[in-house]
Amino acid sequence: MAKRLCVSVEGIDFLNPNRLQDGRECGARLELRIAEEDTLPGSIYASRGLAITRGVCRFDLLESAPGASDRMHWHPVMPNGEGRKRLYDDELSTDPLWWLGRRLRDAVDLLKEGGVEDPDRFAEDAKVLAGMADDIVADAATTLDRFRREPWPPVEARDERGMALTG
Repeated sequence: MAKRLCVSVEGIDFLNPNRLQDGRECGARLELRIAEEDTLPGSIYASRGLAITRGVCRFDLLESAPGASDRMHWHPVMPNGEGRKRLYDDELSTDPLWWLGRRLRDAVDLLKEGGVEDPDRFAEDAKVLAGMADDIVADAATTLDRFRREPWPPVEARDERGMALTG
């Protein structure tokens, strides 16, 4: 396991409350994040605390309909965890899992693009993450596949960001 880099994978069902005309977007969201050890005092028996930062970069494997592959994009720069302009890439839409795996295998480059200070200090963690890329991609594929079933279920409620509330 990488000590200072991690990737979150989540399924999302999104309807932008400011752009309802764009319709729903469903799929997998992955974010490259930095883990930082806390410095709180504790005895030798205390568990080590970790804080996971907001995303440094984001990959949105989203679709407007099951199997459409039409809203696949990424955010290489995320100041304070905020995804800014969507970047589309033909290779990402054509083969999103291959594209994702390729990007995850070069986390130092992602950190550089994301504006992280001294990204080379994460080189060892990036090697570990590269070795885990196939497992992360498999998790993303499973998550995306859940949304490729037709029809999408109705959504009872959404939060203020437009994310579907479940359970």
